[in-house]
Amino acid sequence: MNTENKSTGKRRGCLGCLGRGLIGLLIVLVVLMIAGALYQSAASASDAKKYPPPGELYDVGEYRLHLYCTGEGSPTVILEAGAGNPALGWYFVQKEAARFTRICSYDRPGYGWSEPASSPLTREQVATTLHQLLETAGVSGPFILVGHSAGGEYIRVFEKQYPSEVLGMVFVDSSHETDMLRYPPKFLESRKSQNAMMKVCQALSSFGLVRATRLWDAIIPETLLTSEIGDAVMSTIYRTTYCKSMMNENVVFDSSGQPGEPASLGDMPLIVLSAGALYDAVPEAAVTSLGGPEVLAEVVRVHDENQNLLVHLSTRGKLIVAEKSGHEIHWYQPELVIDAIREIVEQGRK
Repeated sequence: MNTENKSTGKRRGCLGCLGRGLIGLLIVLVVLMIAGALYQSAASASDAKKYPPPGELYDVGEYRLHLYCTGEGSPTVILEAGAGNPALGWYFVQKEAARFTRICSYDRPGYGWSEPASSPLTREQVATTLHQLLETAGVSGPFILVGHSAGGEYIRVFEKQYPSEVLGMVFVDSSHETDMLRYPPKFLESRKSQNAMMKVCQALSSFGLVRATRLWDAIIPETLLTSEIGDAVMSTIYRTTYCKSMMNENVVFDSSGQPGEPASLGDMPLIVLSAGALYDAVPEAAVTSLGGPEVLAEVVRVHDENQNLLVHLSTRGKLIVAEKSGHEIHWYQPELVIDAIREIVEQGRK
């Protein structure tokens, strides 16, 4: 009887220790989460003071958007960034192009200094919102539109909705509306994995873990990180809204409902800048995660074909291959983008 009581007592004691241990662990986790949230909030507030928006914030209804215009002259150039990119990523291009015309960059909702949207925005909604922003800010056309990656699709929709306001276009390694239909299945699977990671990123951002680990530094080229605006760029990427906004954008572009073939641009002046070294500098581990060398070779083939299709949207289309650039041509060879803008601006002035 005593033996049984002792055994029962030991079990209860062990269970009690385990329970206390779990409660202690839970308390530690809660404390760490609170500390992380305070760290993220304090760091974000510090960044906001240290790196104020270079432009102005304009109310477009549900949120305020950041617009940054420099230079003088006509036509005005509008820069549309790629998915996940803040407007400040155009810094090298905007700084030089402002010497010969007026040029504006802006942050889509949730990026840079712009406030986030409550739900994902379609291509049409992005174009409409940009038009509203320009009207609110008193920036009048006609415009030269410059779009990088997904930005190329956004500006094509803008031109379709407001054709009389667009004089010419520059595509900076623009995505094509049929990309998701033509890329290899293994590559698209890797995109799904990336989207899943963005959900994790969204959850961790609120507790400062993404900022503390400097997760995004690895994907930004050294030329931008070490530049005079490198810290300001990174301060916008480590804001709490960034991961959610990027995930929302990916959801739209990876959805099963595709927008179809891009519309003809007639005889509009057009320059297509295509990355000539798309995956040349990608680490071996990243190549594997994207499906392997054969899959990436097929992606490059589809990419090059689609860049040629974009050129033929206009009877005046011109293709320039950026031989030394990956996808972000405006970071690796900004002079090519500047020269392309200058050429289209000069044609627009005739």
